[in-house]
Amino acid sequence: MKLYRNSGWLLIAIGVIHNSIGVVTGWPILSGIAAEGGWNTIQAGGEMHFDRSAILWFLLVGCFWMLLGYLMHCWLSIVQTPLPAAIGWGLFAAGVIVAFLLPVSGAWLFLPLGLLVALGAPEPAPARGVA
Repeated sequence: MKLYRNSGWLLIAIGVIHNSIGVVTGWPILSGIAAEGGWNTIQAGGEMHFDRSAILWFLLVGCFWMLLGYLMHCWLSIVQTPLPAAIGWGLFAAGVIVAFLLPVSGAWLFLPLGLLVALGAPEPAPARGVA
């Protein structure tokens, strides 16, 4: 199943889309962080700037999705065994929870991706007898 072999790239694409949306929608916040020099601008003077904290974690999550997608790609390319089904079920569960709490979001993308990883592993080839 070719789509299963590309599941890592699909997660990387989700991460890229996620971070692109984060940079575009969070540009004013990111500009403010940059204008203040970056260092200690999330919690400055004992006061937490929740908008800055949110954009930081939003972008970091996107980076982690890209890293996990790359790991999945390498696993499928180098190790050449199916991904653990738990990865797929975890992606699916995260998608269900976030889609329930935030229906107008990209969380829906994790439902088919999770099922693809959990259920879409190609069947192993039958072992051939040694003659």
